[in-house]
Amino acid sequence: MKRLAIIIPAYKATFLPAALDSITAQTCKDFTLYVGDDCSPEPIGSIVEQYKDKVNLVYQRFDTNLGGKDLVAQWERCIAMSKEEPYIWLFSDDDVMEPNCVEELLRQIEKTEEYYDVYHFNVDIINERGAFKKRKQDYPAVLPAYRFYRGKNSGRLTAFVVENVFSRKVYEQMDGFPKYDLAWGSDVVAWIVFSGRKGMCTVPNARVCWRQSSQNITPDYSRQIAERKLRAQMALLNWAYQYFAEKTDIYATNRAFFILFIHYNRRFVSKESIKEAFDTFFAAHGRHWDRPLIYFFAFLIDGIYFRIRKWSVWLYGDTKE
Repeated sequence: MKRLAIIIPAYKATFLPAALDSITAQTCKDFTLYVGDDCSPEPIGSIVEQYKDKVNLVYQRFDTNLGGKDLVAQWERCIAMSKEEPYIWLFSDDDVMEPNCVEELLRQIEKTEEYYDVYHFNVDIINERGAFKKRKQDYPAVLPAYRFYRGKNSGRLTAFVVENVFSRKVYEQMDGFPKYDLAWGSDVVAWIVFSGRKGMCTVPNARVCWRQSSQNITPDYSRQIAERKLRAQMALLNWAYQYFAEKTDIYATNRAFFILFIHYNRRFVSKESIKEAFDTFFAAHGRHWDRPLIYFFAFLIDGIYFRIRKWSVWLYGDTKE
């Protein structure tokens, strides 16, 4: 039995060879690669076939497309393909990993005596051609769940699905990933819950390269997608308000994030969606007297807003992380 399951819920073929090349090039082969073909119209199977002799590989083509309706359900049925490997790495069909990622991951797991349930890789951004674009902010050696939540929603930290490895034990204990529309925030909530009071442990000396391309939904600001993302963000804020209820600054933190989300999305969504977001936020958070001021700050022009936000405790909550 291998110690790690690397799982790719596959649908797009364009960058799949690059992802598979990076996996088969790993210096440590103590893993099984599982590829779950989401009934793709693209030649996923023929691409994967070329790698069957290069790595311990399991391929399955599903009869129905699930990712277009419920991405989390597609993740989960791909994870169900795996055996009893104690650690799971949910990877993607367009990102790549450095050759020593598995080796450094297993070394860190051994070094920490399997204490953590979430192990994190720092991230570089690459473009469609695979060229380096920029380096994202590195995580500390151990990142507490609340600090992760604040860092992610403030934009100081990234959180892509591919950068975290989690234990099968915690995945089963927590009954899989939480379900949000477009899976937008599903991974963020999962990392918070999975890491629990232990926090997440960063794997040193190896990085994951996340591909920024026209084929992923992160840069998609069409009205329909933007409005669905905004609803998911509101659901995440309301969940966090309950989950971190013991944190004295959770309201100030969420208020700041709410302003940020409205500020970013106001150009792409309808007025009705903005009103719905306000109603959703205050239904859970109360303190309706803040509504006019939040509306005012959320619609300030970019330059003024961000200059104020740098030093204003009211706009950002407690500045300490």
